[in-house]
Amino acid sequence: MAVLQLTSSILHEIFLLGFVSLLLVYVWFKYRFTYWARKGVQGPKPEFPFGNVRQVIQRKQQFFQPFCDTYYQFKKLPYVGVYSFHTPVLCINDPDLAKHIIIKDFDHFQSHGIFSSASVGEPLGGHLFNIAGPKWRTIRTKISPAFTPVKLKSFFPLVEKIASQAVEYGDAHYAEGKPVDFSEFYAKYAMEIVGSVGFGVENDGLKKETEFYQRGNEYFVPKTIYWTVIRAISFFAPDIFKKMGVNRTNPAINNFFYNLVKDTVSFREKNNYYRNDFLQTLIELQKSESEKQVGNGSNQFTFTDVAANTMLYMFAGYETSATTGMFAAYEMARNPHVQDKVRQEVQTVLAKYDGQFTYEAQNEMTYTNMVLDETMRIHPPLRALFRRCNKDYKLPDSDLVIENGTLVFVPIQSIQMDPDIFEDPERFDPERFAPEKKAKMHPCIWMPFGEGPRKCLGLRQGYIQSKMALVKLLTKYEFTLHEKTIEPLQIKPTSLACAAEGGIWINLKPLENAC
Repeated sequence: MAVLQLTSSILHEIFLLGFVSLLLVYVWFKYRFTYWARKGVQGPKPEFPFGNVRQVIQRKQQFFQPFCDTYYQFKKLPYVGVYSFHTPVLCINDPDLAKHIIIKDFDHFQSHGIFSSASVGEPLGGHLFNIAGPKWRTIRTKISPAFTPVKLKSFFPLVEKIASQAVEYGDAHYAEGKPVDFSEFYAKYAMEIVGSVGFGVENDGLKKETEFYQRGNEYFVPKTIYWTVIRAISFFAPDIFKKMGVNRTNPAINNFFYNLVKDTVSFREKNNYYRNDFLQTLIELQKSESEKQVGNGSNQFTFTDVAANTMLYMFAGYETSATTGMFAAYEMARNPHVQDKVRQEVQTVLAKYDGQFTYEAQNEMTYTNMVLDETMRIHPPLRALFRRCNKDYKLPDSDLVIENGTLVFVPIQSIQMDPDIFEDPERFDPERFAPEKKAKMHPCIWMPFGEGPRKCLGLRQGYIQSKMALVKLLTKYEFTLHEKTIEPLQIKPTSLACAAEGGIWINLKPLENAC
């Protein structure tokens, strides 16, 4: 009897302790949720314990949807305060303020602000997108020459070869009487280019399922709720990862790509093999610095930097070009007059180059680029830009001080779809991006590649990759929407990038006078 009483007493104390702990956590969250109100910043009401991202965590909303919604809810305000769990996030609605943060006062907002797994010993985490400060400046200076027009021209034959394989993919589907799911097609096509140009391997991924594609796709689209939550926390509470030593990516993915780079580099060194690709550029950079003994410590470009920055090519070359290509096909299928104009331009340009899809030929396809620009206005690969404040910053013409460590979001898709900025924004109109009009645009109303010092280095390569499969297919086929395409389009909630729920299905109809 005494034992039962003692057990009951212990259980009672455990229950009481648990209740008090939960109450303290609740009170602490409620206090954290007053952060913006105490600064005089308006915003949507948060809910315990998710803040304003409950539906994101439940995989019912796409990652950036709450911040895009906030723009329209508080459109007249220059900035809005929201919460991801307990973490305050400031959404910038005003393009002029965005210009200060992203361009003019970049010194206060140098980092993307997400967790870099390099800080817990993961070698692939230290690529250019993740790092900041002096290390970022050093690496960017060293890598920038890999994205010059001269370098891109040298990589071009690899892209052109894969674009030809993409046409064969379309031919096979037509021969079988099947529509093409451009979401899957462009994902495989872009990943094949990443493998060839970025990692130096040919996977034949347009003809078969490959581990490279599976691992690469999972890197961007986690398969489980666990990795979805981990990815969210890595954005909004990176310090937790640093303290716990937790990686933000499935270790199996990291191990696969690290070993792939290690084996490829080893093969090239042992066999004195040279291949004109991005990986070779990184290898040559490491070798050059090693021979000259340039830099020391964190300034030295090491093999770890080589491995990490192959993942930079994954960041720069996969989702941007895949998303843009699939949505450009969708918009051209919906707008036959635009499709006809692109096809006419392609045929006119090719006539100057003996029908050859050369680097110079694709550079002259101005209207096609305008189509890609308009596509990225409506369907930007990343729907928001993000920066983390690295030292206190007083917003211009405001009493608000953004404190060191605060995450700042610019909901670019909402800005790009604002009727006060782009007239009739739902209408697909490439003429908005005629060169003379684009040159006069405010720099922060259209930012699919970011802006300022952290603007994407791979934007030119992104245009090439998105364009080549499209223009090659358009010389043989007419695009029409298949009934399996869900209309109006719905954004896939589990994807970090802008992706269509159910895919983008397109019929290919052979042209009478195809090239």
